[in-house]
Amino acid sequence: MKNELATNGKILIVDDISTHLLLLQTILHDEGYETEITNDSSKVVDFLLKDKYKVVLLDIMMPGMDGFQVLEKIRANEKLTYVNVIIISAKTDSWSIKSALDCGAFDYITKPIIIQDVKNKVKLAMT
Repeated sequence: MKNELATNGKILIVDDISTHLLLLQTILHDEGYETEITNDSSKVVDFLLKDKYKVVLLDIMMPGMDGFQVLEKIRANEKLTYVNVIIISAKTDSWSIKSALDCGAFDYITKPIIIQDVKNKVKLAMT
């Protein structure tokens, strides 16, 4: 069953902190998902246009382009309407959560993450 999940598309994990990238990648690999990681928010749309990603796990607070700007670029591209973006952020205030959802995020996960929460929300986003 776990390998079946991986055939539904890849997951792109975007965060500027390598330990966060590796933790999320390990969690998702253990669930059978194919993942790719990047710490460069300016390259996210390029990644998405090159390969068939179904889900993006996106941090908000990053140098250069922040997660809100990346989300806007994804939502502005008609070729990427099928991509589900899940924000993963230390920002827990209601304004950030509401803004992310209003801008087209599929869901929002706060840091520190709860592993089961990540698994559940990614599973929903992959369907």
